Amino acid sequence: MIFLANRANLDERTLLGRLHKRLATQVDAGESPIEQVRYHTSSGTKVGVRATVDAPAFVGEPYAVDEAELQVGFELPPNREYDHYRIQWVERARELMVGWHQDPTHPSLGECHFQLDYRGETVQRDEATFLDAHPLNVFDRRADHLVAVLDAMTWDDGLPFVPKSSVR
Repeated sequence: MIFLANRANLDERTLLGRLHKRLATQVDAGESPIEQVRYHTSSGTKVGVRATVDAPAFVGEPYAVDEAELQVGFELPPNREYDHYRIQWVERARELMVGWHQDPTHPSLGECHFQLDYRGETVQRDEATFLDAHPLNVFDRRADHLVAVLDAMTWDDGLPFVPKSSVR
């Protein structure tokens, strides 16, 4: 359980360190579909955590690709009313990205949106539930829901689509 106490003292570096440790512990335990965990950096600064995932073990066999990457980044801007994050499932083999972005980039969709990119183009963007919780709790909830989203994904005329009822 994660307590929200001292959330005001939470910074991005500490948050990413906790997430990295949590995922790396799963790798070390050997009973996880997560195969490798690393920091994503920009100019030497940690900006996210990336985890290589055995896709069929994570989603359930059979699955269209063998490997995917879970990409997570948080921003805790002091001048904003809420935390920002990107939690994304990326399949390089299919050039597919599925994820949630809680940020101000698409105000018509609210504080949080679901996005599906395919072959470098955004093919779906829908409003998603705004989660005002501790960032690690948000990660857990989104990661838990990811399998249902991937299971609900359909293909029409060669393009992926997730029903709005599955987005949350």
